[in-house]
Amino acid sequence: MLGPARHAFGDVIGACVYATSPTSRRRCARNHQRLAPSLDARAARRRAFASFRNYARTSVDFVWQYGVPAHAMHRHFRAYGLEHAHAAIDEHGGGIFALAHFGSWDVAASCGFASGLRVTAVMAPVGPDLVTRVAAWARRRQDLEVLVSSNAARGLIRAVRRGRFAAILSDIPDHGETAIVDFCGGGVAFSTAAAWLARVAKVPVLPVDCFRYRGLYRLVVHPPIVIEPGASDADVTQRIASGLEAAIRRAPEWWYPFGEIYER
Repeated sequence: MLGPARHAFGDVIGACVYATSPTSRRRCARNHQRLAPSLDARAARRRAFASFRNYARTSVDFVWQYGVPAHAMHRHFRAYGLEHAHAAIDEHGGGIFALAHFGSWDVAASCGFASGLRVTAVMAPVGPDLVTRVAAWARRRQDLEVLVSSNAARGLIRAVRRGRFAAILSDIPDHGETAIVDFCGGGVAFSTAAAWLARVAKVPVLPVDCFRYRGLYRLVVHPPIVIEPGASDADVTQRIASGLEAAIRRAPEWWYPFGEIYER
């Protein structure tokens, strides 16, 4: 209903959250300086404000996208690298999508569905049980299979073997095994779930990013990371982190480093 005006609404929300979250905004500015040491304090604050604004915009778009029919979604995005996803299905029967807290992972799922890709993801609780259930219901409406569980490994493996893609938010993990990787200017704990799932299911990992550029979302499926014999989960996770970092460096204002993300 709001159409393009929805982002003005998101900007107001983002500005309010930025103004009332002094600790988070200072952390965000410091993290942007770790990513780009040439930034002075003022430029880092501007970039932090942009991160808050864009996160609010994507939160509004989380609601907006469910009012857009799948056949009309193509008017709102451009997709690149879909051949890598189709090759993963043809050659391996499925794959793993690895994402970071960058851009919009929910819009990425809608764009993927509109492009003929079927995705399964694990969703952590988001506040009260009712809020979690509503969010899961909304995501399932777009054929995003949602596993609301802290122990969903078997479900993800089954999904991949059914020709779906398991989507993993790799940075800032809530639980599970991690590895410290070089990412955005420092050592960051990354989930090794994508590497482990790819090795067990014998499928490739494909880094994915999705953010707005010139008025349209831009979904990019990057070339696959194939699990070589003898490669450790930590080694594969570093390769995933390097692929995701490249996207963040191209559009850092769509990165959401609001917490203490660096281990060293």
